[in-house]
Amino acid sequence: MAAGANEQRWFQALKKSVQPWELERLQQAGEREDAFCGHVRFGTGGIRAKMGIGPNRLNRLTVAKATMGLVDCLRSGKLGLGNPLVVIAYDTRIHSEEFAVVCASVLASAGIRSLLFDVPQPTPVLSYAVRQLHANAGVVITASHNSKEYNGFKVYDSAGDQATDSLAHAVQDAMCNVDPFGVPSMPLDEALGAGLVDWVDSHVVDDYVRAVLEQSTGVRCFGLHVVYTPLNGAGCAIARRVLASRGISYSLVRAQAVADGTFATCPKPNPEHAAALSLAMEQALAEGADLALANDPDADRIGAAVRCDKSMRLLTGDEMGLLLLDFLCKVVPLPARPVAITTIVSSPLLNEVASAHGVRLRRTLTGFKYVGEQVDLLEEQGRVSDFLVGVEESCGYLRGSYVRDKDGIVSLMLLCEMAAWHKRRGKNLLQALDELYEQYGYVVSEQVAIELDASDEDVPVRDGSAVVEGLRACPPKALGIMPVRHVVDYAQGVPMPGDPTQTLPRADVLQLNLDGGCKVIVRPSGTEPKIKAYCFAKGSNADQARERLACLVEAIRNLLSV
Repeated sequence: MAAGANEQRWFQALKKSVQPWELERLQQAGEREDAFCGHVRFGTGGIRAKMGIGPNRLNRLTVAKATMGLVDCLRSGKLGLGNPLVVIAYDTRIHSEEFAVVCASVLASAGIRSLLFDVPQPTPVLSYAVRQLHANAGVVITASHNSKEYNGFKVYDSAGDQATDSLAHAVQDAMCNVDPFGVPSMPLDEALGAGLVDWVDSHVVDDYVRAVLEQSTGVRCFGLHVVYTPLNGAGCAIARRVLASRGISYSLVRAQAVADGTFATCPKPNPEHAAALSLAMEQALAEGADLALANDPDADRIGAAVRCDKSMRLLTGDEMGLLLLDFLCKVVPLPARPVAITTIVSSPLLNEVASAHGVRLRRTLTGFKYVGEQVDLLEEQGRVSDFLVGVEESCGYLRGSYVRDKDGIVSLMLLCEMAAWHKRRGKNLLQALDELYEQYGYVVSEQVAIELDASDEDVPVRDGSAVVEGLRACPPKALGIMPVRHVVDYAQGVPMPGDPTQTLPRADVLQLNLDGGCKVIVRPSGTEPKIKAYCFAKGSNADQARERLACLVEAIRNLLSV
């Protein structure tokens, strides 16, 4: 079929279901070409793409195609035997509810039952529901913290984990054989009448809230006041229930407490960045609040800013993880063989804190699904009670085994309890962090992201794999004035730090170890024409650590930008 005729077919099929701004964006330079140059791909956890018309955009047709990929895996027994059941959730983004219905309708046409939430829900609620309802799989329609142009199709297995690498590849392979224009679909009303689709009972959400509250440390939050924002996402109702149940004094950022997929007051709703918390921080200063707290739109991440005199300072994901691990080690009874789980790109200081309290710290590859897999393993070994906490540098945390993904709701509760505990000691979280640095050493970090020109002939692989391969073939002898002493190539299969009986899955990741406990970890994005570097610098004091970090960041930018 000629290119023009193919485009016209997509326009005819979707023109009534897209927003005016989606059509307008097609007129921007390069957008039309990108929308029709390829196909949405199922990555390690699911699809995340811009919404709009075309095979390389998320829309009704590509969601139906992805669902058929999942159908193939369900029919082949890759997600368990018997009559399969799928739980479907969605966030507050534009088209999210519509795409969830498309998913349910396609499953129904294939004779597969699904349970659909009737209102937007946080991603961790989906993980919980899959486990609670003994489903074979789960789907959540979300693009997490991306801007309004994006949405996603995220798959979970029967344990409530994000799709493993093998499952992700299986869904992608099956999608390649699906004609998006030929996917059968059963109207929702008909599917409901036939018993192939039903609504998730409200008791599941109630049970989830109880499971979150069971993870409380018991620290009373009297005297603490916080400002909370769900960033116009799905977390507001449940977050308010948890805050109220724990007796935490809070106020809402009203403009961001309503569902709004345009994110009008926060174009990039990523709680890792200060701009996303700007309204919350302003309100916290005006109210004299201790913290400004934000969940991202699907409420699996948490951001926190601390009031210090007349200003607010955003904590990094690593800083929150250090504080949380130290806090839990000090206030909760530790099991005989406690295990904490983090990633290779999270702060090296986590090892020092864990060791000081007799906690074994396992490091996985980047992505919370690998943390979830380790919790699964502990459960298989009859040791799930040994799991203390999971942390990752991108503001994701989990305490408890009721879900197998990061949970911004339980993180919200624990951050409040932690802040209240330190406040009774006469310290805010920044002062508590300084105590940790003084005890364990100063380590600071920064993530560097280098955008790659997808049309550049010298960069044939859009996700940066070619750049990493070049570094693998010829690693640098130094970064700035710091010599590279050792290179760890995760593509060779590396013993898991913290549990050498396990080997990490092979990954296109390089770690450059330098003098003085400094290091840089480089990996391709995997989903975007981008390469990421995680820089860690250690010093005898804060100034020295920051100086070394600045040197590393400049050197790695120069190296990767060539």
